[in-house]
Amino acid sequence: MNENFATEFVSKLSGKLGTEEMKIVLDELRVFAEGYDIGKKTTDIAVCDDCIPTCYKVYMVSKKIEGLSEGTLKIYHHHLRQFFETTRKPLKEITTNDIRIYLYNVQEQKGISDRTLESKRAAINAFMEWCYDEGYILKNPCKAIKGIKFEEKERTALTPVELELVRMACETYREKAIIEMFYSTGCRVSEMVNLNRDDVNFETGEVHLFGKGKKHRTAYLNAKAEVVLKKYLLSRTDTNEALFVTKKKPYNRITKAGLEYIVREIGKKSELERNLFPHLIRHTTATHALNRGMNAATLQKLLGHREISTTMIYAKTSREMIKCEFKRYVA
Repeated sequence: MNENFATEFVSKLSGKLGTEEMKIVLDELRVFAEGYDIGKKTTDIAVCDDCIPTCYKVYMVSKKIEGLSEGTLKIYHHHLRQFFETTRKPLKEITTNDIRIYLYNVQEQKGISDRTLESKRAAINAFMEWCYDEGYILKNPCKAIKGIKFEEKERTALTPVELELVRMACETYREKAIIEMFYSTGCRVSEMVNLNRDDVNFETGEVHLFGKGKKHRTAYLNAKAEVVLKKYLLSRTDTNEALFVTKKKPYNRITKAGLEYIVREIGKKSELERNLFPHLIRHTTATHALNRGMNAATLQKLLGHREISTTMIYAKTSREMIKCEFKRYVA
């Protein structure tokens, strides 16, 4: 394998080095690699088909039909396969104690947080409850296991000063448009990636979003977002229908990772004392809206939350709003 590694590596240098230089590198690499055991990394997922319930695929398909996002499905898939491959028991023979022992061992061995452990418990419980509802098992063995409590990290939005620092750090219309669109619409990264030019109506100031749960919703442009987005679109020479594209040819639609990278780099340039990421801007939109008097029901629709309880997370952490209300009614 060491020999294969050396020759394959040197072949990658073809066109970058001359023949003699490549020969020198190959000879040196062969000698250097002798002191190491080098094997080809495999990305294959260990499969244990005999320990996966036959109804598992039906469950995953049903969840997909119900509108669960690809990200959520991947998390469920990871947690459930890990559980099945560790427990190695037929579905009908899995007991409450089996699940308790699994959860205890996985935390002890992997050192995962209580939050991650609760995610695993919830995935197992959801599957078992579905199996019970569909008649595959007589009872849900996970039902007796209570949710695992974990400490919620307090979410802190960008302050107005921090937001201005971020805006000042933007060097191009593209960067400015990305930041202002995230802030104005409060959209998720997946929703931003899916945006096309014709999803933005400058006459009405409306933005048609499509994302999580395959649901459509309408967001709005503020003045700053409208100005910089128009300038960005006018600066483009491509014909791609995507609202945001890569900087260089062939100007493909920007990816989720690409957007996250751009926002992260803007954060570094702004010299914030914490990391900047798209969801932090969404959180900032929500917090600022509540601070300025928007009611939770309206914000719920604006952000596309299924449950009002999700929206109320922002209300709980909006200290400025609490301070203003105190001064209004108590001072």
